[in-house]
Amino acid sequence: MKKLISLSLITAGVLSSLMATPKSAQNTQENPTQKTAVKYVDNPEILAKGVKQAKDLIKVIKPTLMATFKKDPTGVEGMIMCSTKAHEMGANYNTSLPKGSHVRRTAIKYRNPANKPDATDLVVMNKMIADGNLSKAVVVDMGENFRVYKALPTHKPCLKCHGDANSMPEKMKEIIHKKYPNDLATGFKEHELRGVIVSEIEK
Repeated sequence: MKKLISLSLITAGVLSSLMATPKSAQNTQENPTQKTAVKYVDNPEILAKGVKQAKDLIKVIKPTLMATFKKDPTGVEGMIMCSTKAHEMGANYNTSLPKGSHVRRTAIKYRNPANKPDATDLVVMNKMIADGNLSKAVVVDMGENFRVYKALPTHKPCLKCHGDANSMPEKMKEIIHKKYPNDLATGFKEHELRGVIVSEIEK
């Protein structure tokens, strides 16, 4: 049972591998957020739908990821899988969603440039950090659509490729530098916000 729990936490960590930031390093980037008004709403139906889509995305990637970490506990193989397959698997998952729905990943300190956050994303993530509650998903009204934000906390297994860069295997550092030369997603500590999954749902 402990092994299964650990692998589940790794899944969340690598999913974010394309995402996020630690509280200590959270000097919010030049703050476009200060001018961005975010409209939080209480909409249980949209919340449930968005959270389900986020969890289903994890289920899509989890089997491959579990097999990878079982094969190589150092996390190097997981990093390779993440850089070559995870983004594609996420894109394929989106094709299975109902019309008007789309799921993406983002973070304050992101690894993949394709996951760079916009101003609303930054406001929401920084509020999650300020509130100290990463277990509660939130709904934001964007006008033409809703966004449901589900936090991805940093668990111990996530630190294999998102923790202290100096303690990572050389091969992993080489892969990150080659694939993501402008990587921001290291230096995290356990329990800090790694990133979020955002479910966008048209009205």
